[in-house]
Amino acid sequence: MQQFSCETVADLAVPGLATGRLTVLAVQGVADATTGATLAAALAAPGPAQLVVDLTGLYRLEPAGAEILYRFAEESAARGRPLRLTGCTAQAAAALARTGAAHELDSGPELYASVPEALAAVIAAAAAAPEPPPGPSFARTDALELRHRLLTHALEARAQGLLMERYGLPGPDIADTLLRTVAGRHGMRTVRLAVALVQAEAPRPGEAWFPGRGHPAEPVVGFLPPPVGQALPLSVFLDALRDTVCAITHTHMGNVQLLDPSDNTLWLESHCGFPAEFVHFFAVVDGTTTPCGHAARKRERIVVDDVASAPDFDEPSRATTLAAHIRSVQCTPIPGPAGRAQGMLSTHHPQPGHDFTGAQLAALDKVAREAGVWLDWYRTTTVLDALEDLHRGAQGP
Repeated sequence: MQQFSCETVADLAVPGLATGRLTVLAVQGVADATTGATLAAALAAPGPAQLVVDLTGLYRLEPAGAEILYRFAEESAARGRPLRLTGCTAQAAAALARTGAAHELDSGPELYASVPEALAAVIAAAAAAPEPPPGPSFARTDALELRHRLLTHALEARAQGLLMERYGLPGPDIADTLLRTVAGRHGMRTVRLAVALVQAEAPRPGEAWFPGRGHPAEPVVGFLPPPVGQALPLSVFLDALRDTVCAITHTHMGNVQLLDPSDNTLWLESHCGFPAEFVHFFAVVDGTTTPCGHAARKRERIVVDDVASAPDFDEPSRATTLAAHIRSVQCTPIPGPAGRAQGMLSTHHPQPGHDFTGAQLAALDKVAREAGVWLDWYRTTTVLDALEDLHRGAQGP
């Protein structure tokens, strides 16, 4: 039987919500009569906080577990705190529906496809509150950062569940340790390996995972020394890319972002020259409130002559940028498959109207193309090597 657990992923203050708190729980294993008491206790533990329960790692929902969830949802709804469930399988959704019909219950849990969708509903409810309680505002950047953090957990939980189901691993802790060990061995973040595992087609029993695939040499990149056998870790490559872009544009403030296709946000992967407040605020951005987001969506470079008046910023982003003594910005997309941007090269300058020469812009384009080629190679070599390593490790000695 799959090991059961229900753990708290996040416990957050969200002004505007009833009681002002949101708790996110993640369920793993089988919810049935034997684990029902554990599930009920976990649901009750956060007290009056609103709950989002991520069922991505749930292997099976039995009638006893469905009734606990449905009863709790009905009681919570009566107190103005809907229970939101995410990642329901077809089996779990059917079990919940049968429970509601059998007991003629009116207020069941709200179902969402993913944690980000449930979080969006929570944020919308907070924003719609007529009189939010006093306290700090729930800023856009906090919402994005939280959404991605919860999505990261959901992806890692899904990868753990897949490893347990595919290889018979005894529990999520073993699967998590294996994921983190293999990711570290290949210089990857755990969530990147988790995403690759979830998206890859399952290996055939008794066969190599990617039979017949080649191992092309690491591309020659003009801003790096020639490859010497051992592939660069992604973080080292991105730092070198950042430094090159800063050198081209004669600035000490630059950054590299990579696009997360799971939620279309840009994540700050390498940066230099910025104050801590700037780094925190722009740790994750969407495509609507910053020049880099607009450039990624349009798949073309954007040059901002004056941050103070440019329409590419929303006001919180503009204020944070000006506070870092930045008045002009350029954002150049890193091209990816089918022309879609897979990241962004940005430089920041203290004077408005910073003049970029034609040679500088051409050099930025060249570096962006080289970076795109390297990142494509990285996905088809280092990432696949890590997946095969994970495959071997999960099968045991």
